[in-house]
Amino acid sequence: MTTIFLVEDDTVVVQVYRAKLLREGFGVEVAGDGLVAVRMLAAMKPDVVVLDLMMPKLNGVDVLKYIRSTPALKDTPVIILSNAHMTRLAQEAAAIGAEKALLKSSCTPGQLIEVINDLLSGKAVESDPSKRLGVRVPPPTKPQS
Repeated sequence: MTTIFLVEDDTVVVQVYRAKLLREGFGVEVAGDGLVAVRMLAAMKPDVVVLDLMMPKLNGVDVLKYIRSTPALKDTPVIILSNAHMTRLAQEAAAIGAEKALLKSSCTPGQLIEVINDLLSGKAVESDPSKRLGVRVPPPTKPQS
């Protein structure tokens, strides 16, 4: 069974998306904050992570950094589902390598399922993070000499 790891602190959002994912035949694991997510990820390998950016204890960028720096998880597709769309956090998530970002306030469960299915089917991900995530990604800064 394909497992989706939903990292979200809003219980209403968790209930809505979890119910839809289960109806579509996915297994669903849930973490209510970033610290719990990192602890759970240490013992699991989900097929896709759906990640909020603004959470207590550890934010979504910290969780994404953990995923990308852990050899067993580094290639796991990550979908940002957040209202932090044009913020510094969203820019950081884009630079670190999230595959897609969806704006929570306008995303439906059906749209999330479509993106998950696209990622699982190997559909190519846009190489430019600005286009893939809808945020401006600043160019890397050059070290001072």
